[in-house]
Amino acid sequence: MKYYNPILRVLILFISVHFYVSASAQSEAAVKFFDEGKAHADKTENDLAIISFTEAIKLYPGYADAYNWRGYLYHRKKEYDIAIIDYKESIRLNPDFTNTHYNLAAAYVAKENFDMAIKEFLEAIRLDPNDKNNYVELGNIYTDQKRDMESAIRLYTDMIRLFPADRDGFLHRGYVYELQKEYDKAIEDYNQVIRLSPTFSWVYASRGRVYEKKKLFDLAIKDYNEILRGLPNVHIIYLRKAYAYKASGKTDLAIQSINEYVNLEMNKDAYIQRAWFYFDLKQYELALKDFAEAIRLEPKSVEGYLARGSFYRMTGRYDLAMTEYASILQTNPGERKVYIYRAYLQKVTGSYQLSIKDLETVLTLDPTYSSAYIDIISPLVRTGQFDKAKDYIKKYNKNPLSYLDEDEYKFYKYYLAVISDDLPEKNYGRALINLDKAIHDYATYSKENEDNKTEYIDILAMKGYVLEKLGRHQEAKEIYSQALVINNNQPDVKAALVALQKTTLTLAQSDKTPPVIQLISPQASRGLKIVSENTEIVGKAKDPAGIASVTINGKPVKTEEDGLFILNLPLKEGANDLLIVAVDKKGNKASKTFTLTGNIVAKREEPEVIVPIATDNKILQYHAILIAAKDYADPSISDLDNPVKDATELKNILIDNYSFNEENVETLYNKNREEIMQAIVLKSNMLTENDNLLIFYAGHGIGEKDKFGDVDGYWIPSSAKKGLNASYISSDDINKALKRSNAKHILVIADACFSGAFTRELPSDASVGVQKQYSVPSRKIMASGNMEPVPDNSRFIYYLKKNLKENKEKYLTAKKLFDGFYEAILNNSDTSPQYAAIKNVGDEGGEFVFIKK
Repeated sequence: MKYYNPILRVLILFISVHFYVSASAQSEAAVKFFDEGKAHADKTENDLAIISFTEAIKLYPGYADAYNWRGYLYHRKKEYDIAIIDYKESIRLNPDFTNTHYNLAAAYVAKENFDMAIKEFLEAIRLDPNDKNNYVELGNIYTDQKRDMESAIRLYTDMIRLFPADRDGFLHRGYVYELQKEYDKAIEDYNQVIRLSPTFSWVYASRGRVYEKKKLFDLAIKDYNEILRGLPNVHIIYLRKAYAYKASGKTDLAIQSINEYVNLEMNKDAYIQRAWFYFDLKQYELALKDFAEAIRLEPKSVEGYLARGSFYRMTGRYDLAMTEYASILQTNPGERKVYIYRAYLQKVTGSYQLSIKDLETVLTLDPTYSSAYIDIISPLVRTGQFDKAKDYIKKYNKNPLSYLDEDEYKFYKYYLAVISDDLPEKNYGRALINLDKAIHDYATYSKENEDNKTEYIDILAMKGYVLEKLGRHQEAKEIYSQALVINNNQPDVKAALVALQKTTLTLAQSDKTPPVIQLISPQASRGLKIVSENTEIVGKAKDPAGIASVTINGKPVKTEEDGLFILNLPLKEGANDLLIVAVDKKGNKASKTFTLTGNIVAKREEPEVIVPIATDNKILQYHAILIAAKDYADPSISDLDNPVKDATELKNILIDNYSFNEENVETLYNKNREEIMQAIVLKSNMLTENDNLLIFYAGHGIGEKDKFGDVDGYWIPSSAKKGLNASYISSDDINKALKRSNAKHILVIADACFSGAFTRELPSDASVGVQKQYSVPSRKIMASGNMEPVPDNSRFIYYLKKNLKENKEKYLTAKKLFDGFYEAILNNSDTSPQYAAIKNVGDEGGEFVFIKK
């Protein structure tokens, strides 16, 4: 949520109150008209003032001051082009008149010609370096329009040097440091403002805001209280206090503070604010009550209805949201915002043509509304109207809105470049590069923007389309599946998957190519001696038609959908020939022979330690997504006590004790299904072979049998509706999200009922030989139970945290961690914890390794 910035950042048109008029150079009549014009201007009689100044100019064409004043009046009337002409003439007649340069710069700002505005402000500063207004306004342009923070900081530093006892330079520089996330420097500047002006209460709001960003909530609240001592009638500070209390976990104080805010304001906006506050707390009935009160107070205002419609959309009550929007339009058919909100909802639900229609209505109502030109592009692309989408991009580029000019939003520019440049030229290779850049940059954007967006799904859908064009059908299917995992209401993506399935079937029917066989472990080429009577054979058979069967030395081996197979095989001492035969579903056969050397005599007393090694001299990175569902929107689903606490404690252990940097640990507490799945897909797609990912889930879980008698496992996020499987997160959803990841190792830890359904049926007790190979990818799940309920106060999570905290080893495998508390859980609870490979996502028998700091 964004809050009101108390720093006054408004344009001030400064006009000198005294002009030196030389009687010898100007006629008395011209002076009379000039003075008359000023009198009219003081009374805001703009047209009469313009007539008077025009008469003065007629009598004396060299009257620079009259041009400046007349320019100002045209400026006041928002006739900026005429004002600029008069300002320029005034400067031609008197180049050293600082005030006119300032006014001309202000007119350029109004015209959004910021480069010319900068030029004029710099000239004003050159002429009069002691006028601080020029520094402030120029700094605002650098900060807000050009996003040139370095120039803004240099400017304000010069201002501080010239005016060391003035608070404004420190105040504005502190704000720029805040935008740059240099929070300590921002606090130091705000501290200096307080030293110079202890009674300037608004600076405490700025410093409190920075303290919040640094998660120093007690200090933030202290500053907000300081404001209220100086400015008790600034009720908005109670709202800020409420959010600070909420972020620090002091919910009761947060509610008390926001109630104070509402009781003091007693207006529509206050009730809407509290409604959204209750929304964040998942107290939906109280939120609806406040929305209704806001509407009762101002029934003719559309804001309350719009807010309630957005509430319905964000809680998945799409029909109610549509009804709300339709009712507004019955009485306010020209309300632009309603069409924008409804268009967004129609896009989310896959009604692309209706979304296009609403956005076209917006542009009919207001052709200058630039963001609509951008919003309409995605539904046009989803319906195959690429040429029309390209035309809207051109229209947008003629009058761009600032939000796409910001660096943080540049990810979407790559998507637009694909539509406007790459697709028309059929340059699909470059399109794929641009889309990968968009996906990479979106990761940074999403960290600062928590609102659930649809842009990422747009990018995934477009990437699937481009992969299709490149003939990379399997990759396209996987990308499309990821997009549907986030939002299943995408008819175009579903249709593309059906078409791809038909294409794949056609190719498979004509397939004459035998399968490709790969032995993953053990690697015979390394001359590996197997120190065991049994060894685990891990391999993969690949074929476009699909694998029908795999045998090893004539023995059938169970094979997963992705062709992975594992078999425990006895070895004799000496040479062992290994014949692997794979047959695809069209009857094409391939065989491959390997020789392994067994040695059952040699024994090692200590197993080798797994030492993770990075490739390409890059540092190993450890990432984590910690998901906790504690408070449930559906009253028929009971809330839980411990998930958020457990996830927070695990986060602290990972950061304090192991190689997890805080910036790589993402917490998703009480988030909805779409937010969780987007975070997993995004992270999964971002990782490389030097990355390791831990996903933790704590919350309700459920298991249901399918028509074949197999159990499907589900996680139940906070937004779920009881009995509606589409609102749950299935094991298949997780598999699709992780399938394309290039991460070296992925470990899922689930403290939820029926999480054992996520595992595959192949053997999970990997041999020592396989466990040693950090270089071999792994996709494992550690679950608190198998096909059984798990209590809220789980012994599993207790022993997991305990063993991680007390571990003394530098390198600890997930398997060894699990083995360390497996029997303790069996002896102290009724659950059977599981540790196994996740089915069909590319586990090759490796091990996730925790590296102790």
